[in-house]
Amino acid sequence: MKFKLIITLCLLSLLILPSHPFAQPKDTGKVYKVAILPFLIHSQENLDYLREGINDILTSRITVEGRIIVIERTIVERTLWEMRPLRLDETVAKEAGRRIGADYVVLGSITKIGNYISLDARLIPITEEKPPLGAFTQHKGIDDVMLKIGDFAQDIGFRILGRRVTTARPSDPKSAHLIRPDREIGRIGPEGLGFKKSQTFPFEIKGLDIGDVDGDKKNEVVVMDHHNIYIFKYDGDRLSLFRKIEAGYQHNFLTLDVADVNRNGVAEIIVSSVVDDNLQSMIIEFEGGEFRTITRKAGWFFRVLQHPKDGPVLMGQQMGADGLISGSIYKFIWKKNAFEKGPKMPFPKETKIFGLALGEVREHGKIDMFQIDEVGQLRMFSSDGKFIWKGKGDWGGTNNFYETLKKRDDVYRAGSSPAWRVFIPGRIVVKDLDGDGLSEITINKNQSSGFGLLEKTRSFSSGEIHNLVWEQDMLLSIWKTREVDGYIADYQVKDADNDGNDDLVAAIVESHTSGAVGGKGTSYIMFFKLF
Repeated sequence: MKFKLIITLCLLSLLILPSHPFAQPKDTGKVYKVAILPFLIHSQENLDYLREGINDILTSRITVEGRIIVIERTIVERTLWEMRPLRLDETVAKEAGRRIGADYVVLGSITKIGNYISLDARLIPITEEKPPLGAFTQHKGIDDVMLKIGDFAQDIGFRILGRRVTTARPSDPKSAHLIRPDREIGRIGPEGLGFKKSQTFPFEIKGLDIGDVDGDKKNEVVVMDHHNIYIFKYDGDRLSLFRKIEAGYQHNFLTLDVADVNRNGVAEIIVSSVVDDNLQSMIIEFEGGEFRTITRKAGWFFRVLQHPKDGPVLMGQQMGADGLISGSIYKFIWKKNAFEKGPKMPFPKETKIFGLALGEVREHGKIDMFQIDEVGQLRMFSSDGKFIWKGKGDWGGTNNFYETLKKRDDVYRAGSSPAWRVFIPGRIVVKDLDGDGLSEITINKNQSSGFGLLEKTRSFSSGEIHNLVWEQDMLLSIWKTREVDGYIADYQVKDADNDGNDDLVAAIVESHTSGAVGGKGTSYIMFFKLF
């Protein structure tokens, strides 16, 4: 039971979302700091895990990128250790908040008597003249208490920013099952644990996607390492290997897409690959009970673009004489029995095929373009190429790269220079998850452990996946997954277990040998329920 509660809390920290609309805030330029003090526990049982879960829920839901930050827990704990108070009451909370430099402090307690759990929590202002905000509830069982925590966190945002606590409602009744920023999100029945973790694989996953690749009307989970493709059946509990496709050790697989781009009812497996400093990409399709390579040794970088109007579109871009990704991006068309280069796609000059997406995130009918640049900034452009917005941060960072000797490092003027390393940014998923008719951005953020995005060697210590919405002329993070150790190699939002609802599926690399193509490592897959 304790394990189920912990997992439930993990899911709640991922999925309890704040409302989108904002009223006019008092100070649009101020960044507010909130300190969450450790909740007091009154119980004969050890409920430390419950305290941790509540802290995670509050942290993930209170945080609003560029507006509200939650002060690190270690800073709060160190301050309280230095104060050594006899009791943790409102007076002590205010003093701790002043020492930490917080604008607001969250103070609370949990009491468990028998099967009943009660919650008493308060938001105490430190730098503003506002009355405290309180929340109290008592229930038999944990679920309703957790929902109250989510509501309390939403009310905190309203109190600080003047945010309207309203719920976006789908305009189409048929889409009422979709994820919405309301209290139904995160409610876990006794049969569900919220998210699941696969077995550990003795290789480093470089790419992941989901689709019906064998024509049985059910999706498969497809992953790749450096030169192999693994196709799994997933029943909601365990991944079972259906087929392994070996391409040869000489390959360096870069990206993986699974989509029906020739519109024949079966999804193709599309892989960008480099062999000996040359592109040898491939497209694989299931025919006659076997997987057959229908495009081989293609001199193109391939990527599937989810177009808001046209659906999945196969794109291609070439490698320049300097070994870098360059030139125009073309749409590939299926003609007879092969893919052929089609029309040039209307992207701004210098647009790269990787870390690229389109979507209607601002208003219906307006398609915007999103691109992760070489320093991890997320850029947004209008359909005519005009710059709209730029978000700083290590968005889309990966340890996925290829090396080329075609480009010379100017530092090495004499003698031979080392191979030039080209890193491939992660995917951007643009999808309407809350049913309001506008899409959100789902994107990974891996935390560097000492090397910048422009360095020749990268190492990541942890990672998160964020969901961004367009608010106040910027993209704001409205929820994120819990931080995972290692790094997020790839992810997708599709129906993995064939229950009719999309899942957030992420490939996590636990450990890897960076600095060389084909480094060994271990990895696993996490399945998050969004509905």
